[in-house]
Amino acid sequence: MQTQDPSLLAVVGATLFDGTGAAPLADAVLVVRAGRVIAAGPRGRVAVPERVRTVDARGKWLVPGLIDLHVHLDEVLTPGAFPLFGVTAVRDVGSRLVTLQKLRARAAKGEPMPRLFWMGRNLDEGKPSWSGAVAVKGAGEVPARIAEMQDGQGVDGVKLYVSARAAVARAVIEEAHRRGLPVTGHLHDLTPGVAAQLGIDNLEHVFTLFSAQLSREAARRTTGTRRAFAGVATADLDSPAARRLIETLARHRVAITPTLSVSEMPYRGERHADAVYGGWADIPRGWRVHWKDAYWSFLQPLGWTPGDYQTAQRANAQFRRMVGRLEAAGVPVVAGTDAPAPWVLPGAGLIHELEMLVQAGLSCRSALLAATGRAAAVLRRTGEVGTLVLGARADFLLVDTDPLKDIRALKRLYAVYQSGQERDRLPVRRAFDRIQPPPPQKPAS
Repeated sequence: MQTQDPSLLAVVGATLFDGTGAAPLADAVLVVRAGRVIAAGPRGRVAVPERVRTVDARGKWLVPGLIDLHVHLDEVLTPGAFPLFGVTAVRDVGSRLVTLQKLRARAAKGEPMPRLFWMGRNLDEGKPSWSGAVAVKGAGEVPARIAEMQDGQGVDGVKLYVSARAAVARAVIEEAHRRGLPVTGHLHDLTPGVAAQLGIDNLEHVFTLFSAQLSREAARRTTGTRRAFAGVATADLDSPAARRLIETLARHRVAITPTLSVSEMPYRGERHADAVYGGWADIPRGWRVHWKDAYWSFLQPLGWTPGDYQTAQRANAQFRRMVGRLEAAGVPVVAGTDAPAPWVLPGAGLIHELEMLVQAGLSCRSALLAATGRAAAVLRRTGEVGTLVLGARADFLLVDTDPLKDIRALKRLYAVYQSGQERDRLPVRRAFDRIQPPPPQKPAS
């Protein structure tokens, strides 16, 4: 009797959604060798090697591992929670290099961890507008800064930050692209339409798309967390300016990461979070305590009036309408959560984000692409993650029911595989449940 080859795996009989946009394939076979896909196709056309471990997946759906494109790992207490909920890759947008180094070292020792892509520290202009940013004084400093980020720190891309203006943005985009790096942005001083014309690849947060339509007076009248919502509900999405913006984003193929989660979860709070996660994710006590720390005051609805909550609710409805307009116009919508902002649970928060994208007007298929193949394209990692094609990393999920009919099927994971190895989720769940909050931190400023 031949012994099995531990480097070989065949998943047989599932319906395959490969993340490329192709139609799902019933009764498929996926073959993995040494952590990468070596064959995928219909049963009878795919040769299954001898000595292979076989998984009988009849009745299941086989989909790529999910990608969260907007994460802050500096603040994540439980990185193992990402693969626990099917998120097998994340893009960090601003954490410290030492954080990435420590997490990668822990992953190398076998700790459950998503694949980690890093955009470096947020890149500002003038002086850092946030404690997690660095800044250049002008465009002339950009080439050296990007060289250090890529050659000295090993970034996977660059994130422009709120104070960047046109000349610096142009220099960053041109230098990053020359080096093969994608550029995203959380922008304020530069309008999204101009950023698109300069060649930016991705824009973060749907609320930033309203910046050109909102009056400076409205912004001055509001402070703190109210600012993201002020005036949004009255913005006219049918105005010539709004139509031009959406057309510009579509023409330049600028991907948008709406992060609907962070526009909703922090102000709606713990009761809403219990309704979102109850029964399938459940929030550990450690996270509940951590999210009540004063550190998160910059995202909490401190001192809000009933009118402020109504304004935020109306603004969130407008954010969803904007996402629907983007989707209808062919703007690439991709999935990111801003985890771990208050009540955005790492891993599980991405499933809720996909639910909200569907509520905003994406089909279940499009929402799933937003966290798989379309997300991989934004990372410039097509063929490596986010799809199940020849040569790709064998990160995938087995799901009990059809996620193309109901995206909530992703809450009913049967199994999670990373590099072709099934992840034992029970010890991860136990560690997740036992997580202790860190000591109280200073409020963010």
